[in-house]
Amino acid sequence: MDKTNVTAALAAVDEDLYTLRPDGNLVTQSTATSAIAELLERLEVRAGMRVLEIGTGSGFSSALLSHLVGPAGSVVSVDVVAELTTRARDLHASQGRTNVAVITGDGALGAPGSGDFDRVVAWTTPSLLPRAWVEQAAPNAVIVTPVELAPSVRSAAILRARVDPELGPEGVELFAGRYVEMHDVELEQWLVPPRGVDALVRSEDGLDLWISAPWAGRDGGAARGLLKALADEGTARTGVLETGESAVDLTAYLYARRPEEISVVGLGGPLWGVGYADRDGAAVFTAANTGSALHGGASGSLERLSTWVEDWRREGRPGYPDLSPVLTREDDGWRVRAELAGG
Repeated sequence: MDKTNVTAALAAVDEDLYTLRPDGNLVTQSTATSAIAELLERLEVRAGMRVLEIGTGSGFSSALLSHLVGPAGSVVSVDVVAELTTRARDLHASQGRTNVAVITGDGALGAPGSGDFDRVVAWTTPSLLPRAWVEQAAPNAVIVTPVELAPSVRSAAILRARVDPELGPEGVELFAGRYVEMHDVELEQWLVPPRGVDALVRSEDGLDLWISAPWAGRDGGAARGLLKALADEGTARTGVLETGESAVDLTAYLYARRPEEISVVGLGGPLWGVGYADRDGAAVFTAANTGSALHGGASGSLERLSTWVEDWRREGRPGYPDLSPVLTREDDGWRVRAELAGG
């Protein structure tokens, strides 16, 4: 990873100018500086390169890319929200960043009419690695993007891939991270995923509960029944992990071992988690308390999740460093799945 150049770019770009509005409020579509830095380090951008960015957001990341590629390089940034692209374009112009072009459009299409990008980076999560990004990449280009690792939405991690001129994209590594789901229209809300939700109910207090899982897609009535029960009866927390154990590592393991069996459940507002659910109950790990499972309904769901935890322990508690990405060609791109080292 190239930390020195990224550190220099962070020092050269006025972050507040890009991420704060005139009233001092943060631009909603801003990413934490540490997360931006990590992705750009893995992207390994060098002077003179051509970079495709998917997800302009505040424009801060494209300003950093502008600095990294230098006067001999160029950046094309794409976002579906016209207000954001106009704002970023104006800010870049005010700072004399003439090597950045900002486009309003569907990020899944990349930058139509352009190509030979040495690097592709995305701040939004597609279900597949889009075909357009690969077609617009130069031989041996590096792509860094979040992508879903299971049929359920929000089952995401960050992929680093390299485009082989003969074989196409080849996965290099996976690491923890995710961004909002890729969408082709401007969103009016951020709490319910814009795609991939198999059932949704609204509780009496106005909270939206949702589920994404292969079984829920096959039996929407049962999935809605589960969500209604969770809304009416509530949930409880039970400690499942021991001190020092990581729900992030466990989730990585489940992506590799149980991609077709995991469920992702939204429990109202920003609260959602990954785990096990069926028509009778749900038990998931959420970001709010990673040592405990949030569960409701019949106890069988918590028991199943606990069984998965025991399986993970027997295999030595593997996590992201133990995963390898496996890419499979589909019509619209490449499906990405995780595989544990050693099979």
